[in-house]
Amino acid sequence: MFGDTNHGSVRLTEDGAVGPSGKPIRVFSATQLSGGTAGILVLRNGTTDSGTVYVQKTAGTVSNTDTVNFEGGLLFPSGCFFDKDANTTAVVVEFRVEK
Repeated sequence: MFGDTNHGSVRLTEDGAVGPSGKPIRVFSATQLSGGTAGILVLRNGTTDSGTVYVQKTAGTVSNTDTVNFEGGLLFPSGCFFDKDANTTAVVVEFRVEK
């Protein structure tokens, strides 16, 4: 498994693609760190902040992490884009690139 870029985790501190941009991505979990106010986790299908929202969840713990698990994985057919809000410090996403 070493060197395999088809799965893994990514830590994002600003808007950005989860995995290769535009490739089908299956997300298994997302752990969000909120700042002084609870952040909102937004994951979009596509490659920009104008893609269709698939996940929008308020992280309920200020200055702490919250994890969302997607049993079996949630498929983003046109890529997965993390749309950072002002109260989110970072997100770590566990994913796999689909074929």
